[in-house]
Amino acid sequence: MPKLIIVTSLMLFWAFYEMSGGADFQPLEREPAVARSKAIVPPLPEAEETVVTFVAEPQVTPQVVAEQEAAIERVGYEREPVLISTAAPVSAPEPADPRDIRLVTGDWVNMRDGPSTAFDVLNTLPKGTEAEIIASNSDGWAQIRLLDSGQTGWMAERLLTDG
Repeated sequence: MPKLIIVTSLMLFWAFYEMSGGADFQPLEREPAVARSKAIVPPLPEAEETVVTFVAEPQVTPQVVAEQEAAIERVGYEREPVLISTAAPVSAPEPADPRDIRLVTGDWVNMRDGPSTAFDVLNTLPKGTEAEIIASNSDGWAQIRLLDSGQTGWMAERLLTDG
């Protein structure tokens, strides 16, 4: 038996050696990875992009201005005009959807009547189905509501995308 394994291994080695070109093998020259990635991905068209940044303005009171002026005079610098803003502070916008929406990650996942495999199967969901997490327990089960039909049930939380 060991002779058969050795002979077979040698024959396979010889076959691969010959198929790769044998002694005449010349490796192809390749472009660097950076050059290949530029060739694969076409440049994006130039587009104007608007970036909106919400910044809360600091509260400036006459007391703060007076303290700053006093500090400037103590140091001996010339006083620069101080701009006092009376605008209300800007707050960040509220999130559009506070619900915990996740996607089914398995190909066909059973949605059950309760939080274990002992409960009946209510529906079998394909990969990518959107569901809202209603509740989850410490055993790794999540109560979900399907966004398309509103149907509720339980599913193993490991089969949903991270929230």
